[in-house]
Order: sequence, then structure tokens, then C-alpha cells
Amino acid sequence: MTRGLRGSDVPFLTRRVKEPAPPTPSPAAPSPNRNPLDLSAPPAPSPSSAPSRGPAGNPNRNPLDLSQHASPRTPTESGPSPARPAVPPSPESRLYPAPAFGELRQLTASDAVVRLNPRQSGIGSLIVTGTRGVAWEGEDRTTGAQSVHREEIGTPIPTAGNRPLVGYHGRDALIVLRHVRLLRRALFIAAGPPMTVQTFDGSGVAVQGTLAAGQRTVLTLARIGSMLEMRAESVPEEWDDGQIWREFAFTMTVGLGGPRR
Repeated sequence: MTRGLRGSDVPFLTRRVKEPAPPTPSPAAPSPNRNPLDLSAPPAPSPSSAPSRGPAGNPNRNPLDLSQHASPRTPTESGPSPARPAVPPSPESRLYPAPAFGELRQLTASDAVVRLNPRQSGIGSLIVTGTRGVAWEGEDRTTGAQSVHREEIGTPIPTAGNRPLVGYHGRDALIVLRHVRLLRRALFIAAGPPMTVQTFDGSGVAVQGTLAAGQRTVLTLARIGSMLEMRAESVPEEWDDGQIWREFAFTMTVGLGGPRR
């Protein structure tokens, strides 16, 4: 009769003891000797932090890779706008209001100023009649003067056409407005009868030779940017041209003439 088997006689029937699971390896601590500038082995991301995504949504994008441009700033994002260089104000912007040339028919002691617009100041010639002399100052601060009898002193202002910028044609004093930027200011001395001023478009203004008893009218002209401004002034009637020049700070410069040949 077959003998019964005991559990101890059959090894595989004995109770099995479950082997413990191997411990999860902890991340290796960074080597203290590792060069922080060595990019060959980037550090492992922290498990608590989510992986950063680049502009295309790639979690594995190297943050030091500059081949992919950052996404452009949307219009809703706020940021400092680039500062624009300050534009200096033009001379014309600092002018006080004055009547336009052609609005007034006559200058008086109370209405003594008119202003030409840039078109009137730059086309054709400015013609002044009824004067006995004219003085000028160029942009280079050289000065000169001429009488109605062609007596001249100081330095003329030449132009590209070999024509003086200011001078007489017959008994009319002229300013060639095509080259008006060479002029800084001018002075017209009344001969006695009324003076008149005309521009190419037919506009004009008149001023009496005297605005008060014992006075002589002097018409001053100044260039302000691209515009000309005229003002009627008075000086003692007995003053000669030299005294009038000094009153308005015209000191005649010595003309050196042309180069020797």
C-alpha cells in the first residue's frame, strides 16, 4: 500500500515566502565636482515642477537653443514704448499772430507789422519803392548798404546767378527771393513820399514816409524761418543813413573783393 506523502516531503508544496520588491533607486545627487557650465548632461528636472514648453509646445526644447525665436508680443501685452527723439520747434511755430501780407492796405503806428507767407517770401522779387537807401545783413552776419544813387558800402551778398541779393534796379530796391535764405534782415529808409511793397502775386502794402511830426519812416524786414516779417519804425527826420544804421545795429563789414588773378 502506498504511503501517504507529507507536506514536508514535497518541497514545492511548502508555503512560499514573497520576496521583497527591490527598492526604487533614488536620483543620484549631483556630483560636487561637476562643471556648472558643462551642457553635455543637463540636470534632471524636478519632479514637482512641470516641464516648460517652448513657443512650439515642445517640452524637450533646450532653453539655451536660440534657433527658435520667441513668440512675438501680442497687442494686448503691455510694455514700455520706445522713446522718440524730441523734435525742436521750428522758428515759425514761435511767432505771435500778425496780419498776413495783403490783408492790410497801409501800415500805421498802431498797425505796424505784416507777415509774408512762405510762398510770398520765396518766389520772384520783393519790390520796395520810395526809398533813399537800403541796408542788409546776410546769414553769415556780413553787412552792407546801398543808396538809390548806387553809392555802396560794406559787403554785398552774391547769389549763384552773379546777381546781388539786395540792391537797386532803377529807383526800386529789390530782394531776390529765390535766394532769400542767404538773408538775415534788411532795412529800407524812406525818401519822403510813401513807400510801397509788392510781391509777385500782386499783393502790396503802403506806408507813409513819416508816421509822426519830425519823424522819418524806416521799414525793417526780418527772415524768420521760411517767412519774412516787415515792421514800420520811426527815427528822427534829421538823422543821416549812418545814424540810422547804428540805431538798428548795422555795422558795415569791409568787403575783401574777389580772389587775385
